[in-house]
Amino acid sequence: MPSTTIRVATVADDTAMLALAEPHQAGDFLLPVVGAELATYRAEFLVAEIDGGVVAMGRLKRFTDSLAEVRSLVVHPDHRHNALGRAMVRALLHQARQRGMHYCFALTARVEFFEHLGFRQIDKAVLPMKIWGDCLACPKREACDEVAMGREV
Repeated sequence: MPSTTIRVATVADDTAMLALAEPHQAGDFLLPVVGAELATYRAEFLVAEIDGGVVAMGRLKRFTDSLAEVRSLVVHPDHRHNALGRAMVRALLHQARQRGMHYCFALTARVEFFEHLGFRQIDKAVLPMKIWGDCLACPKREACDEVAMGREV
């Protein structure tokens, strides 16, 4: 089995990250990830690399000193079902802990995936900064099918 490295994204990863995210944006499973977001928030993104290629990505977005969101989590279809998504979330949670955050949340349609990582369903009403920020730009905001999940780190 090839070796996997999870690391902070660099400028050299931008093209691969945009290509990885694009099919999920087209299917409304992911808010758009654009070059400007990568340039501004690159240090918040982690990537998983196998044999020199980026095969997964995720972002830890800070909302407050103690609260962050796990978002933009994508695993290439050829590398799903091998625990890479779980490894990415664990790495993001570790990053949150290192930065002194106490709680992480995610909005997701993959409830069971996050439950296996210790997340529990929460009311979206406890996340007004998310709802009045990112969610206003979402094409599905009037009929959101995502579930809010949260856990302590």
